Amino acid sequence: MKKILPYILILCVFAAQAQVNCLPLEPVTTGQIQKDINYLASDELEGRKPGTAGAEKAATYIQQVFQSHGLQPMDGLGGFRQDFQMPVNVKVQPTTFLQVEAQGQRLLFDFFPTRYSANGEIEGKTIYVQYGIVAPELGRDDYKKKKVAKKGIVVMDIGSPDGVHPHSEYLKYHDLGERIALAREKGATAVLLVNIEGQANDLSPEYKKIRTSGIPVLFIQNTALARQLTGEREVRLRVEQKEQVVTAFNVVGTINRKARNTVIIGAHYDHLGYGGSSSLYAKKGEPAIHNGADDNASGTAGLLALVRYFNQHATDFPNHNFVFIAFSAEEEGLLGSAYFARQRLLNMDEVSYMLNMDMIGRMEDSTLAISGVGTSPFWKESIKIKNACGLKVKTTASGTGPSDHTSFYNQGVPVLHFFTGTHGDYHKPSDDADKINAEGIAMVLRYMLGVIAAADTIPDLAFTKTKAEEGAVPRFSVTLGVMPDYLFEGTGMKIDGVTEGKPAAKAGLQAGDVVTHLGKVKVVDMMSYMKALGQFKKGDQAELEYLREGKTRRVPVQF
Repeated sequence: MKKILPYILILCVFAAQAQVNCLPLEPVTTGQIQKDINYLASDELEGRKPGTAGAEKAATYIQQVFQSHGLQPMDGLGGFRQDFQMPVNVKVQPTTFLQVEAQGQRLLFDFFPTRYSANGEIEGKTIYVQYGIVAPELGRDDYKKKKVAKKGIVVMDIGSPDGVHPHSEYLKYHDLGERIALAREKGATAVLLVNIEGQANDLSPEYKKIRTSGIPVLFIQNTALARQLTGEREVRLRVEQKEQVVTAFNVVGTINRKARNTVIIGAHYDHLGYGGSSSLYAKKGEPAIHNGADDNASGTAGLLALVRYFNQHATDFPNHNFVFIAFSAEEEGLLGSAYFARQRLLNMDEVSYMLNMDMIGRMEDSTLAISGVGTSPFWKESIKIKNACGLKVKTTASGTGPSDHTSFYNQGVPVLHFFTGTHGDYHKPSDDADKINAEGIAMVLRYMLGVIAAADTIPDLAFTKTKAEEGAVPRFSVTLGVMPDYLFEGTGMKIDGVTEGKPAAKAGLQAGDVVTHLGKVKVVDMMSYMKALGQFKKGDQAELEYLREGKTRRVPVQF
């Protein structure tokens, strides 16, 4: 971890001169920025999904820019690419079966394996343990007076004694992985999960990675069969499933001056391919290419622009080494950046800070959002972020969020994330290059260069944790089907876009509406909005209160 006291002494000396001043971007032009986006977001690259030919073309293009503009491979990689394995799905083999009292059940109709399941064949008698919870402080033991016989197969409801919601007394016992582990500890050779009481959403048969518990685990989605299994039944089952993986690539280049400290600048270049579960495209029919011009060809073009700039101006920033990274598999859960950070090709204690660009291509009204300003006293107190470079800058302190800077924050590195706002084309095929504001990207980059110049005066930025990590992010299993306006600074959750066919659209909500209550929860910000969603499961109905043109309205919403 960074040492704070030496930093404070340095801060006193340099605070007066550590101001952000926009730097000219020459020789980079807005035309070059637009050209990069036009290619990266073209149909030829088919949405740049990791493991596809389009992603390979994107990586090759980025690598060529790195090589032709003076970057060198990072020590330990042997080239410009860092490859890693990315899970894409788990394939259930046709040899998987379930028999109850010698009667065969239908795979994917009556039952299916879960992400917790190990492969194997088991035969035994069922024992119903209700929720499989042992909570001594609450006076509950679902295994009391129930001994799991040798070769016993535990049947367990995925609900809990007082429901599945954020205010449950049994909240810390809701985790199914832990309950399955307890069942195994009690002697279970397999677990059959049921949802007889309907307190929780059914499990999904689709998952990308196995989190094996060491024993076979099935979910019984046929309710009549589930009820039958609460009695003692002879069961025979077999599970055979296999993770399917592809190779993804981070593209990494360096300017190494043998300085003591290093700056990381990054953006993710992957997108959704033809859609998939993360797509917000509501129309039925053939899959459509999701070009991701803003998400995140815009950030990648910004990264390439800075590579071109540093090729001619690197000596203007003499006190740091620089590492430029185009991350893959961000859309799959920050996999590329997490892999890079964990591999420790760099000593993270010697990384001064990390700058991340994600969705910087649709600037309106000169507004730029920067998160992470609480991750170092330098960001918060020395650099005058407000009203710089003609930008309307809005800041948040948290170092975490749904983008690659989080991977470095988690390693104790100060971060800043640059973002120009959401829009109705997010995660849809309509996020195309002709909607990009290239001059807006250039404004962001000129500001970023000012940040880099100011931070170059400080050899070692102090790291501070931000308050957002003190409490867990609420878990929820339903959605309104809206895109929040993350730049909104008022009270409530402002809607920036509504997905056709989802609960919000069916209730008549529109872009610009501000949600103020959902159920019994007052919505004042994104955290309270997520807490409100956590109360509900699929099939529930709630009253939603919102503001439209200054007037309060109320509508029922069906999840």
